[in-house]
Amino acid sequence: MIESIENSKIKLLLKLRLAKYRKAEQKFICEGAHLVKEAKQAGVLLEAYSLEEKEGYIQITPTLMKKICNTDTIVSEIGLCSMLKKSDITDKVLLLDGIQDPGNMGSLMRSACAFGFHTIFIGTGSVDIYNDKVIRSSQGAIFKLNFRFGRISELVKELSHKIYSTNVIQGTPLKSVPKEKRIAVILGNEGNGISPEVQQLGYEPIYIPMRNMESLNVAIAGSIILYELSQF
Repeated sequence: MIESIENSKIKLLLKLRLAKYRKAEQKFICEGAHLVKEAKQAGVLLEAYSLEEKEGYIQITPTLMKKICNTDTIVSEIGLCSMLKKSDITDKVLLLDGIQDPGNMGSLMRSACAFGFHTIFIGTGSVDIYNDKVIRSSQGAIFKLNFRFGRISELVKELSHKIYSTNVIQGTPLKSVPKEKRIAVILGNEGNGISPEVQQLGYEPIYIPMRNMESLNVAIAGSIILYELSQF
């Protein structure tokens, strides 16, 4: 059992709470038995830590577990993972232009995974996908997706898809979007929507007609859009 905070493994886990160290080490932490299992199935689990003595796990004390985790209640397991490797771009792609809330990011990952948008382009200014809150909110979806990172205006050059941007009040109504096998949709920032730089790319806007409301939370709106477009 590891009991000391001075242990080299524990020091690394503590460092990985910060994005700059995650980037430098190309590693991140997942918290909870479910996410450890998902990480193992995805082939990215490097080490697993537990409060109990278990085969294949490194046992640590509750005090150390509490220091490592960012959850309000202590978890029984955590995993040390290698960052995900990119794979081929899929027929359906989600582009996120400056999504900053971890809960929204994780929820959009779940919806993308559920509705077949297995490639996600993460635009500059978005929250770190390896943030602990993003990973927990994704409920394991993060391990089933293919990611690209950079400026949306550059990332779109990799696509041969029909690309749509989103608009709160105008454009083609979602139900009227033509069926396309290879389709990509851009969702914008929670407060400001799609950035002027991306708007200038001139992609056709689509929107969700609503009654008595001007807008929806981006995770909710995105989930509706992804569901509808998954029917193609």
